[in-house]
Amino acid sequence: MPVQRVVVISHVYLDAARRGKLRALAARDLDVTVGVPQRWTDPALGRPIEARWERQGGVETFPIPGRTLGLAEAMRFGQRELRSLLRDKRPDIVQIEAEPHTHVAAQVVRSARRAGIPAVLFLDDNVQRSLSWRERWRRRRTLERVQGVIAGSEAAAIPVRRERAELPVAVIPQVGVAVATAPEHAYHEGLAIGYLGRLVPEKGIDTLLEALALNRGERWHLVVAGEGPERVRLERHATQLRLAPRIRWAGALPPDQVVRLWSELDVLVLPSRTTSLWSEPLAHVLVDAMAHEVAVVGSDSGVIPEVIGDAGIVVPAGDAAALAQALRRIAPASERQPLIRAGRARAMQRFSDDAIAERTIEFWREIVK
Repeated sequence: MPVQRVVVISHVYLDAARRGKLRALAARDLDVTVGVPQRWTDPALGRPIEARWERQGGVETFPIPGRTLGLAEAMRFGQRELRSLLRDKRPDIVQIEAEPHTHVAAQVVRSARRAGIPAVLFLDDNVQRSLSWRERWRRRRTLERVQGVIAGSEAAAIPVRRERAELPVAVIPQVGVAVATAPEHAYHEGLAIGYLGRLVPEKGIDTLLEALALNRGERWHLVVAGEGPERVRLERHATQLRLAPRIRWAGALPPDQVVRLWSELDVLVLPSRTTSLWSEPLAHVLVDAMAHEVAVVGSDSGVIPEVIGDAGIVVPAGDAAALAQALRRIAPASERQPLIRAGRARAMQRFSDDAIAERTIEFWREIVK
């Protein structure tokens, strides 16, 4: 049976800029509805978001009332409203993008099962967590009821394949990027380095600062775009390392300002480090950088090596000397150019909205026969 109507549910798509995959699906003659929480507090920007019904780019956005605290773990939809959405849309498949131990994943999968609709789960957690007995039960139950799983990385797919060997599993990124059709990046005097993301210990920004201190004699400047509880400590650390005049702390940027930032950078660094509870699960910022012709350097935490492949440089997490050496290596524009070309090609072939849409449709068709 062909897939013609789909419902995708996730708080991720509250941001219209992240619906590129959905628009690419709609461009392939699919009737696409995305269900999002009616109200949500963005933990990064710290402000509430009120979703509204709209239809743009062939995608219908359907706000679902429910209980949300800005935390995916706590999100639950109104049962009646969720059932009404599935009944009215009559999709050929439902995709819920949430971890299987969460309330919302169990709720959507259960509602789809009652409506006789095949359900696919997207997950990206790549760390073995200590779950309560209720969460373990919910995870097992949810995985038993879905017809397939899409994992955001090979590491995230491993536990699912171990728990349900017979379940179809594909590895496909959650969101894609729009890759420019023509080169658009300009070069700068000195090395323009950037970091985009949360300012939290596991992101390893202190390792980047220590690497730059080792490169004090080189020509470079750094833009840090993001907010978080580590900002004051990191600014103090930069001052102690005598780096402060060469660093701009831009704060959390809305999507339109992030787009403008890419042309200011030569290289993006993602120096994450793995902890007992966390390992870099997505690294989408690296894909975005490659799509905008910015060279990438990342640590070996989580999915980062999988995303970079041979289109950038991977260094050991927490190793400031190795990171400093990598930045010295790509300081000349002639050394960055091959990585930039490889990164742009990789982003287009593996991580573009169109590439992700094609792989997602192929997987859905395996499920709905």
